[in-house]
Amino acid sequence: MRTTARLFPVLALVAVGCGRATPAVPAAITPSAGTAGEYAPRTDFLAVKLLDGAPKTWPAAGFPPMRSARNPAATPDREIAEDLRKQLGKNILDPSDLNPAAAAQLARLLGSGFGTPAEPRVRVPDWNEVTIAANVRLNPEKGVFANLGAAAAAIKKWKPSAAQATRADWDAANAAKDELKLDDASLARGSVVYRRWCLQCHGPTGAGDGSHAIELAAMPRDYRQGVFKFVTAFAQPDPKQPKKGLGAAGKPRRADLARTIRKGLDGSMMPAFPTLTGAELEDLVSYVIHLSVRGETEYSTIARAMQPTEDDPDFTGGELTWLFDQNLMFVLYNWGLAARSPIPVPPEYTRTDDDRLLSAVRGYKLYNSAEFGCAACHVNYGREPQLKWDVWGGAVQPRNLPIGVFRGGRRGEDLYARLYGGIHPSGMTAFFPTLATGPAYLERPDKIWNIVHFLQALADPYARQQLQNPATLARFKERLRADNDTSLDDLNGVKIDP
Repeated sequence: MRTTARLFPVLALVAVGCGRATPAVPAAITPSAGTAGEYAPRTDFLAVKLLDGAPKTWPAAGFPPMRSARNPAATPDREIAEDLRKQLGKNILDPSDLNPAAAAQLARLLGSGFGTPAEPRVRVPDWNEVTIAANVRLNPEKGVFANLGAAAAAIKKWKPSAAQATRADWDAANAAKDELKLDDASLARGSVVYRRWCLQCHGPTGAGDGSHAIELAAMPRDYRQGVFKFVTAFAQPDPKQPKKGLGAAGKPRRADLARTIRKGLDGSMMPAFPTLTGAELEDLVSYVIHLSVRGETEYSTIARAMQPTEDDPDFTGGELTWLFDQNLMFVLYNWGLAARSPIPVPPEYTRTDDDRLLSAVRGYKLYNSAEFGCAACHVNYGREPQLKWDVWGGAVQPRNLPIGVFRGGRRGEDLYARLYGGIHPSGMTAFFPTLATGPAYLERPDKIWNIVHFLQALADPYARQQLQNPATLARFKERLRADNDTSLDDLNGVKIDP
C-alpha cells in the first residue's frame, strides 16, 4: 500500500493527461549562444537485419546504398536501389510508415529523454515513472478515479520477480550513465565542441550525413545503431541470461572513442584532433555517446514498433512509453557492460626478431587453416575484392592486408583486439574461442598473436620476403624439432606473392 500511496500524485497527473513531465535544464548549465533547434526525427531507412546477398558493385561516389534505395530515381546505382527496395518491410524499414500518432509520441519521448543539441541530456525515468510505464494503461473511456483505481490494482499485481528484474535494469542504467559521464554539464560542453569540429561530417544527430561529408570516401560513422568498428571491449554473452536489447557487441569503451578522435583513422577521411585539450576530449566523448544512446533508443523503438512479435501489444500510448523506457535502459546497460569488459591482451613473448618471425610463420599456417579461415574473406590476402553488407546497409570490403593500412591502428595490441573480438558491424569473426583449443605454449605467443605477427610481416616487404624464403622455414623446423615440436612439419612452404 505504501508504494501505491507514494505513486498517487504521479498517477493523478497521468490520469488527467499530463503525461511525463520534461525536466528543466539545471541553472548551472549555460546553453550555447543562439539555438541549435531540435534533433530531427529519423526519416532515412533502417537496416534492421543483415541485408540479403552482397553488393554487386561498389556504390557510386556520394550515393550510399541506403540513400539510393530511398531515392531510386535520383541515383546512378539503380540496380543496388532495386535490390534493396525488394527487402523493404523485411530487412529494411521506412520510418515514415510508422503510425503518425506513434511517431509524434516517440518524438516527445526523445525530446524529454535527450533534450536538444544546445541543451542535451540523458534522462533515465525515475523509478515511479518506470513503475507506471510497466503497469498502467489508461482507458480513455473511463474517468479519472476509475483509471486511478485500475492503475493502483495493476501495480499491486506486478510480479515481484518482474519488478526485481526491472529494478536491476534501472539500477544498471543509472550506474552506466554515471560511469559514462553523461551528466548534463559534460554534455552541454561536449555539444559545443561537437558543433565546432564534428557536426560538418557526422551531422546534428550523429547520422554521418553532415554537409561536409566527403563524397569520394566512405560515409562518416553513423552513431545511431550504437555500434562502432574499432573497439577494445568484448562482453561475452551469458547463455543463462536473455540478451537485453541489441546487446553489447560493437559497443566501445570511452578510451576507444577518445583514441579515434585524438589519432584519427588511418586510410579514411577521419582526421586526428591532437590540439583538443584533455577536458574537451572527455566532454566530446560524452556527447558522442549521448548521440549514440539517443540514436539506438530511437532505432530500437521504431524497429520493434514496426516489426512486433506475435505476442507484442499494439505499441501506442502506454505500451510505446514502456517500450521506449526499456530500450533506453537496455542501451545504457549494454554500454555499461562493454565498459567493464576490456579485451585481455597478453604479452607478445617475442624476445627477438627471430621469435617474431617464427610466430609469423605459425600465423601464416593458422591464417590459411580451417580453424581461422581468414582466406575465405581476405581472398589472396585481401587483394581480390569481396564486397559485403555491413550492419548499416553499407558496402564494405575485407582489408587488403599487404597494403598495411589498418584503420583501427597498426600496433600489435590494436590488431590483437580486432582478431579477439572481431569487427561486429562488418561481420568479421571474433576469434577468441580459438584460444581454448590447443596447442598452447608457456611464454610463447598465443594463436592470435601468431596471426598478428603474420599480418605485420605481410605488410612489410622485407619481412614478407623472409617469410617466403625456403631457408627460413627449414631453419625454424630444425629449431622446433630440437624441442620435440613438429607443428610446422606439415607446412611445405610459404606462398604470398604471385
